[in-house]
Amino acid sequence: MENNEKEPKASKAILIFGLLVMGSAITTAFLYLISTKNPDFADKARFMFALTSVFGVACMIYLKEFRATGEWKQLPIAFRFIWWTIFFGNALNFVEYVMTKFIL
Repeated sequence: MENNEKEPKASKAILIFGLLVMGSAITTAFLYLISTKNPDFADKARFMFALTSVFGVACMIYLKEFRATGEWKQLPIAFRFIWWTIFFGNALNFVEYVMTKFIL
């Protein structure tokens, strides 16, 4: 008997965010490893780390606002605490990079 129900597939947006975050994280790690031998790559590695943070924040906003089902307050407090910690950590990392690069 054939099952006609289709399994839910991940949306294209989630796949794109996943590729952006993972691609920039791998590039960041690669640049940090290269910068141990050639310090000229350290600034590029910091930029990629900031870019990874921006992609992470955008992905988290998308997941919370558009993909989360149900009431946010009904989720366990531990999950919300971890979510907000990661969100603020990524946001502050990008703000710190921008301030030290362009303002100071």
